[in-house]
Amino acid sequence: MKCSLFHLPTFFPEFHSSVAGFYQEMLEETERADALGFHCVWFAEHHFFNYGGHIPSVPVIGAAAAQRTKRIRIGSGIALLPLQDPIRVAEEYAMLDCLSGGRLEFGIGRGFQKAEYDAFERDMADSRTLFEEAHDIILKAWSNERFSHNGKFRNIRDLQVLPKPMQRLPPIYVACIFTPESFEWTGRMGHNLMVVPYAVANPQTLRDNFRIFRDARATHGSNAEPEILAVYHFYCGETAEKAKNEPREAMLRYLGAAAGSNREPAYSQQYQAYEHLQQGFKAMMDYEGTLYPDRVIFGDPEQCVER
Repeated sequence: MKCSLFHLPTFFPEFHSSVAGFYQEMLEETERADALGFHCVWFAEHHFFNYGGHIPSVPVIGAAAAQRTKRIRIGSGIALLPLQDPIRVAEEYAMLDCLSGGRLEFGIGRGFQKAEYDAFERDMADSRTLFEEAHDIILKAWSNERFSHNGKFRNIRDLQVLPKPMQRLPPIYVACIFTPESFEWTGRMGHNLMVVPYAVANPQTLRDNFRIFRDARATHGSNAEPEILAVYHFYCGETAEKAKNEPREAMLRYLGAAAGSNREPAYSQQYQAYEHLQQGFKAMMDYEGTLYPDRVIFGDPEQCVER
């Protein structure tokens, strides 16, 4: 098992002195994680809300982290491919890989927030096609000196994209939460998996989707053991009682911000499982009835190891 740091930072003006100071705190935490031997630091791309919206560009903060660290890998958790120009994504993340000395972990996904799709004038009904086409363009840009592409949204002719990543191909992770088709596609492509277990009410659903993912990998010739990255909220306290109570207020404040950024449900058939996402966030605000201890890793050292 590898341990990493995950930044989906939620800005609260009453607790954070300034946005500039907010970034410095994240970078200081990242430096500390590097010194302590953490495997990777992941930065989540979001827009427009205090829930995550202060990292609209992972390559910008990733480049700052690269210059302040030596060993820790730097990941996008995730790059929202349907919202961006895939050529720009290929350029900027290849540049980040070069600046970091080949430390990029490339996490990608479709995203789920209606406000982000609306602001970037993307139709959520097109999200899967946009995502898969962007994925194909980025891999072509990184793997070929020049390439062409004829797709639904982009037509590219004999283009050279610079720079190329320092790694032959950075490790690719795909964020999947609810949708079996996403787990199947990720396995079929031979990529690694990124999941958020606390968002899934029934653990059996996650187990079933893992099986879909592994079966697809095997069917399409990927025999190597994949990396499965799970994002957990973690708090290690001096005693079990402190670990239960000390993070309570911050956790509930975070969940409230997450619910606030999803006031309108995702639309289209591709997001049926997300229809009640806001209610799910609110349900988890029943701290002891829903969230603690089964969906988080909060505890004293022995409890954290066990969980």
